[in-house]
Amino acid sequence: MKKITKFGLCLLLAFGFAISTLHAAQEKETQDVAREDQSSEIKQLTIRNSGFRSRSTVVIRYRAEDKKIVEVIENGKKLSPSEFSRYESIIRDVLEIPQIDQLIPEIDRAKRRAESPRISEESKIREMLTLRRRLEGLESDTARRYRDFNELLLIEELNNLTEKISGSSDLSREEKIEQLKEIIEKIQALELAKKEEDHRRRFLEFGAANAARKLIEEIDKSNELSKQEKLEEIKKLHQRIREMDLEREKDRKRDLIAIEIANVLRKMLQETAQRKDLTDQEKRKEIETLSQEARNMKLESLIHMVDIEKFKFDLHQLLKKEGLLPEGKAEFVLKMNECSIDGTKLPEDIHERIMKLCEESIGKKFDRDTKIVLHLNEDR
Repeated sequence: MKKITKFGLCLLLAFGFAISTLHAAQEKETQDVAREDQSSEIKQLTIRNSGFRSRSTVVIRYRAEDKKIVEVIENGKKLSPSEFSRYESIIRDVLEIPQIDQLIPEIDRAKRRAESPRISEESKIREMLTLRRRLEGLESDTARRYRDFNELLLIEELNNLTEKISGSSDLSREEKIEQLKEIIEKIQALELAKKEEDHRRRFLEFGAANAARKLIEEIDKSNELSKQEKLEEIKKLHQRIREMDLEREKDRKRDLIAIEIANVLRKMLQETAQRKDLTDQEKRKEIETLSQEARNMKLESLIHMVDIEKFKFDLHQLLKKEGLLPEGKAEFVLKMNECSIDGTKLPEDIHERIMKLCEESIGKKFDRDTKIVLHLNEDR
């Protein structure tokens, strides 16, 4: 027994068919009937077009399990399998019309609520996540467009919430850190669930990068967290970002986050070098720890920044020990055959020792054109 369902569609015939899922205002000139054969695993969809100066019938037979087309008959003529592809999006659109129609009020509601300043970001995000789950199982082009639209709204609200948390005067630094971490965790769950859809991944990665930068700022500013605790939080954040970006080793957003992390570690190194309560040996130990952590994170820009700071510390210590460190700020220049402070050339044996330090810290190989310029006592 056949079940007949009527749908309002706009059908145009121009060397093929295109089906749109627009609503009542565009349904005046077409009447279409879709019939599904429910008696077996192979189902049949019949589309009749009775639009202006056009009268045609297309019969599509497909497997119920995966919607794969097995036969197309256009105006009584069987088409070759090579022509089936132009009907794939049509069949998905037609079969999903009832589900899409049920979701349209929710989609409209989500859009209206997103524009309302009286509704909290948290409430908007919850509604959009619910709508996202309901759209996930649909495969039509129409459903994909609605998913993309909902995703954009969702990321916009997550970004709004990120800015709200970061700029709040009612939250403590620690509360901001915890709430920003929750946002990144939410985005990570969405990202890992649908990472095969590149265009949607980009929406999510943008939101994650924004929240990550704000989180790094709050960690850096925290007076409650020790240096080791800050380092642990940064390592966890870095791992999350890597998990969200496994297939994009040269992603620009991840590089920006790496630079933010590198700046925080460089600040830690500078603060360590300036501490009066630590011996030179204790300072060196802390700097070595930070240098090793940079290598563990395997980010070249981070390693390079940390190595430069380590070299600056070692250079200051060597010059101080030899009585060559000036009182105020001064320019240090290192070349392959010589080095100088404010234009005054240093002894040859000192140059050799500094070259060795530079190679150990930075791994830099010098040639005739290589020159390193540093400012001594810059942060003292």
